[in-house]
Amino acid sequence: DLATWDNWLHRKETLTLESLLTESNTPGNGAYIWGTSGMGKSHILQACCDLQGEEARYFPLRDFVVYPPEQVLAGAESSRVIALDDVDAMDGHLHWQEALFGFFNLCHELGSRLLVTASKGPQGLAGVLPDLRSRLSSLPVFQIPRFDEGQVAQLLTLRGNLAGLQLSEEVVRYCAVRLRRNPRLVVSFIDELDKLSLAQRRAVTVPFIRGSGLLHPSFD
Repeated sequence: DLATWDNWLHRKETLTLESLLTESNTPGNGAYIWGTSGMGKSHILQACCDLQGEEARYFPLRDFVVYPPEQVLAGAESSRVIALDDVDAMDGHLHWQEALFGFFNLCHELGSRLLVTASKGPQGLAGVLPDLRSRLSSLPVFQIPRFDEGQVAQLLTLRGNLAGLQLSEEVVRYCAVRLRRNPRLVVSFIDELDKLSLAQRRAVTVPFIRGSGLLHPSFD
């Protein structure tokens, strides 16, 4: 429910992509979005689907690869927006790749908007059929850039405000220099901090965070 554009940290490095996805309603105007794990690719797809409501279909392909593609994708090409998350999960699954190639062509014919994510650029999908790789390469390609320390601080403030946490500048600075620059981990940290603060009925301060144990190796 929180994967919306209102909860997305807008950065100058992603403004072109955001404009394409939020301001343009041109049929067939899709995108191929890639980047390392935890950079917000799934959030982007789900936010786009949120804008379209029932006219959108979201497919987490890593979860669906064990099912027959003809059943999973049946009729989806008629949706206004189709979001295919983790298309690189199809590596080694020839039947799925063939089905996606045909599905891509159907979407193109109908003018459906196809949004795709992966951990690599299209040409880096060595285990994917050349024809499918060519189709994916025909989409506008965007790489999600890594976060810097200042952007981690901004994300802490954004998600803290959404959770109702009052984070001082001192707290934000303390956390920003200790957290990995991975938005997924930052969001998880805020969620855990919110739960702990509520459970202990304490304000969020640097001493509170220092003694919380939340900045353990999985975070720092």
